[in-house]
Amino acid sequence: MAYYSKKPRAIGDLLKDFVDDYPARKKLKRGMVLSVLPKTAGTRVMEQVEEFWFTGNKLFIKVKDQAWRQELHLQRNTLKKKLNDSVREEIVEEIIVR
Repeated sequence: MAYYSKKPRAIGDLLKDFVDDYPARKKLKRGMVLSVLPKTAGTRVMEQVEEFWFTGNKLFIKVKDQAWRQELHLQRNTLKKKLNDSVREEIVEEIIVR
């Protein structure tokens, strides 16, 4: 996609075009998911999270407490949808809680 045009375009549209054409787009989007996870999951949940990471398209979340592990496991589909919506792409295929 050509980024130069005689007609003005919204910066959001230009950034979207750039990200769509970026060679490591999936990696960039995974990083975006990791950056919005704390806000999306909320403070109470993130206080229980020890670490989180991607392996392929699976998001792993390691929690401290067994009860929170079960709670997050039950909410994983809702969280997955919110995360994917925030980056406007199906990046997270599955959330695995440990």
